[in-house]
Amino acid sequence: MKKYLLLFSALFVLSACNSGNNDSKDSTTKSTAAATEKTSTSTSKKNSSTSRSSTNSDTASNSKTQTSSSKTNSSHGNHAMSAMEELQANYPNDKFPDPATISGGKQIGIKASEEQGTLTVNYYVVNEDTPFNDPALDGQTSVAQFQRKSFDTKETAQNEVGQTYDPNGQQVDLGHSITGYRNAGAGSSFITWKEGNWSLAVRVNNLEQEDPVPLAKQTVEYLEGTFLPVPHDAGQISLRVAPGDYQSNSVVWQNNQTVYTIMNADSMSSLKMAVSMAK
Repeated sequence: MKKYLLLFSALFVLSACNSGNNDSKDSTTKSTAAATEKTSTSTSKKNSSTSRSSTNSDTASNSKTQTSSSKTNSSHGNHAMSAMEELQANYPNDKFPDPATISGGKQIGIKASEEQGTLTVNYYVVNEDTPFNDPALDGQTSVAQFQRKSFDTKETAQNEVGQTYDPNGQQVDLGHSITGYRNAGAGSSFITWKEGNWSLAVRVNNLEQEDPVPLAKQTVEYLEGTFLPVPHDAGQISLRVAPGDYQSNSVVWQNNQTVYTIMNADSMSSLKMAVSMAK
């Protein structure tokens, strides 16, 4: 009987130990699973954070790149200035003739330079838009020129104008109560007259049997309906009937110590250039 009791006790103890071991194993397994789940969750959160950070960084980078590209394109889109606009931008304190008056509305190329107080602007007829000071204009023939020249004194500037007026010749009625005086000499003849501080002259070549009266009357008629710049104190207009180079016709006037000169191959175009500067 005692043997059975001892055997039963041993079996009970052994069973209790196995149960404890199983509980320990289950606890260990649960603990390991929980740790693994936490690690996985943490890793997942880190990966999610990294993904979001990468996405935000890429988005910001793309946004900056697009903004930069937009600014670059905008800058390139603003550089297309006409030759006249570039001329005015380079000399913002100066006034220039309207290009539309230079050669009957034809497209005009422009070159300009300034040396020792003298600004010279040359105008050329071109077939397409031509940049300001384009080397392609080198060697081309000017159709007109504008010049601004500074002097030390008003007297020197006035002498530079070179007024021509001789009231001793044959009187000619030019219309609008204006009388011109016709004179001849050295193979040419000319009509001169005065309008305010302006002296005007139309010259012709006698060998070509040209008549200065029609152009003189046309000039008076044109100026009757418009305005020239006001000289301070002298102005001179010199026109020719026959066509020639850009120096054939000139409009010169003084503004204190500065003298402005407009020259054009066409007589009426030279007047229109000057009138455009009075507006």
